[in-house]
Amino acid sequence: MTAVPAVLLAGVVAVGVAPGFAEVVAHSVNETGSAGVFTSVHWTPAGVLLGLVSTLLAGVLALLAVTRPEPFAAPDRALWLRRLQSGHVGDYVAWVLVGTTVLGALTLPDMLGG
Repeated sequence: MTAVPAVLLAGVVAVGVAPGFAEVVAHSVNETGSAGVFTSVHWTPAGVLLGLVSTLLAGVLALLAVTRPEPFAAPDRALWLRRLQSGHVGDYVAWVLVGTTVLGALTLPDMLGG
């Protein structure tokens, strides 16, 4: 169950740390066909700063949610929404399919229009 997140995390660390690995990934993405869009890999000070700030903010929010769960609890008016997701694997699959269908339906007019 933890193999996929571990492999993705290792890949992210490798792209950020290993010299030249990000260029190899960008080259392979460009080679496999990205509909004519070519990626260039470079770090900017603003990008690094936003990455650090968002990581720090995510860590602080996660720490607050673990130590003080009361402010982050769902209000009573959202209980019907919490009942739609029971935690079973089938629920996750169903909601992924619903989300994919909604996104497909939203992009369909642009795809048909050309």
